[in-house]
Amino acid sequence: MICTTTTKGISLGLMVFILLFNIFSLHRQGNLDEKFKKFADRLDMEYQVSKDYVAIKVPYRYNPNINFLQSRLDHSIKSKKRAVAVAFSLISTKPDDTPRDRRVREVFGNPDRINLGAVVVEIDTTLSKMKYLDTLQLKKVNANRGVIYNLNVENKYCGVYSLCKKIKLHKDHVARAEILFFYNKGDDALVDEEINKTWGMLKFK
Repeated sequence: MICTTTTKGISLGLMVFILLFNIFSLHRQGNLDEKFKKFADRLDMEYQVSKDYVAIKVPYRYNPNINFLQSRLDHSIKSKKRAVAVAFSLISTKPDDTPRDRRVREVFGNPDRINLGAVVVEIDTTLSKMKYLDTLQLKKVNANRGVIYNLNVENKYCGVYSLCKKIKLHKDHVARAEILFFYNKGDDALVDEEINKTWGMLKFK
């Protein structure tokens, strides 16, 4: 009888712990989404949280490959049902006409244009060629130009995902958005489906 009561007590305590943990996790995920939504808003972008994804903590200073420097990741989400994770990087390209801004543009070129040199360094040509996004795709996210290609990944994202499709979106004199879809070998059709399904969750105003 004592053992039964103890077991029930443990079971009840475990259930309460799991419930509280889930509430805390949902609250934390909601906070991460809201924080990113506000950040995107400041860069004249809109972020709509997908109900099929949950927010996860961004790995600290994640870099997929030692041969190039990935822009800082500002937010990340993970599919609830599939082995796909998405990361976002937002970079303002609003000209401020300061000496520093002018110098940066001299060295790195017009930030409103797609840096093909950077793509050449980053792309994994064994998996795909770079593709320019079509007019309909750009219209849905209110962008001026964009590309998609497979990123060369040496370091697994979150220690799990070994492949990545990177989307770069440009809005003239506003910002650049990088959306990285991480997945694993054999899931190419699956990740393409996720890209199409979530297209527009991040868009320019």
